[in-house]
Amino acid sequence: MIRALVVLLLCVLTAAPLAAQEFSGLQEPINPDRPDFTNGPLLVAPGHLQLETGYTYARTGSERSRSLGEILLRYALDDRWEARLGLNSYDWIDSGVPGERRISGFEDPFVEVKVRLNDAEAKHRAPGVPALGLLVQTTVPVGSRALTGDAWQPTATLALHWDLPADGSLESNLGYSRPADGDRRFDQLFASVSAGFQLNEKVGGFLEGYVFSKESVDGSATHFADVGLSYLISRDLALDIRVGAGLDAPHPNWYTGLGAAIRW
Repeated sequence: MIRALVVLLLCVLTAAPLAAQEFSGLQEPINPDRPDFTNGPLLVAPGHLQLETGYTYARTGSERSRSLGEILLRYALDDRWEARLGLNSYDWIDSGVPGERRISGFEDPFVEVKVRLNDAEAKHRAPGVPALGLLVQTTVPVGSRALTGDAWQPTATLALHWDLPADGSLESNLGYSRPADGDRRFDQLFASVSAGFQLNEKVGGFLEGYVFSKESVDGSATHFADVGLSYLISRDLALDIRVGAGLDAPHPNWYTGLGAAIRW
């Protein structure tokens, strides 16, 4: 945790000279999908590139893991289609078991498309109808031997967004994945709800909960909750920090992370 806070401080000091820089020419502030688990249905502006990246430290029982990269490249082909590329993070995993070697290497990357399903402007939708989007993704099995899934793993996610008073928002995801667990595949359902709020024009935050039907062939449902803050350095540059916990055994079961997003 201390290392994460030091890295965040370095990010702030590095980003400070960029505070007055506007890279995209757009007037509306950047709207990253990170740092929460939930993805929103809104797209980046057509013709603009957005980069999102981060670091996560997790503790699950005796195991400790670190993930650096979390790179997501987003580019909207038009006002309805967004191409997304998730570059593979580099992981370090320590089992905590004496004598076992640390596992390290690159995760599998993924390719994804986000499709806007209805009008993004609330005034153009019927009262109570959310903005809707569909994300279709697959991993690409080219990661390190110890971390690759050894198979293409598809996922489809329905993303929903409601605007709330006082610049608040409510977003939800409903999804289905067909991951591989060794040489066996299984059906995985997941759902999330994330409530966003603004403390001022620079600082926003979220409270979130999400659940997976299972994360392995023989596993059971897993539940998580997290909270985070984001800070707008400029209209095109934002920093974020989050902390969360798994609500199931084993204990301890928690994670923390930080990141950034920039738009051109």
